[in-house]
Amino acid sequence: MGLIDKLKELFKKEPEPEKAPEAPEKAARQRKTCKGCGKQFSYDPSWDFVPNYCKECKQKFVKEKEEKQRAGAPRKIKRKCRECGNYFTFDSTLARYPSYCPNCRKRHKEAQKAKYSRKKEG
Repeated sequence: MGLIDKLKELFKKEPEPEKAPEAPEKAARQRKTCKGCGKQFSYDPSWDFVPNYCKECKQKFVKEKEEKQRAGAPRKIKRKCRECGNYFTFDSTLARYPSYCPNCRKRHKEAQKAKYSRKKEG
């Protein structure tokens, strides 16, 4: 056996044993009936919870809650900021209820102005 034959044998690829087909990485979405309207909807079983209502019913509940808050005399509403987690208050007479506190809104507005400023830096 020559040197080349020894090298070929050394680096020869051995046939890999056939692997059994693996289960798909993504689990199939499961179906459930909405408790509100009876419509079938799908959800991901990897979620930490199993929803009882479809997306449309959840949106309807949010809209009804906001309408109840608007009813009656004007008052202050307290909410938790989505960004920083601090609580803030606002009037119930606003056309659209904010999800962010005034500080976070101001910071976001300044960041947008800096990003899309018409003034050239330099």
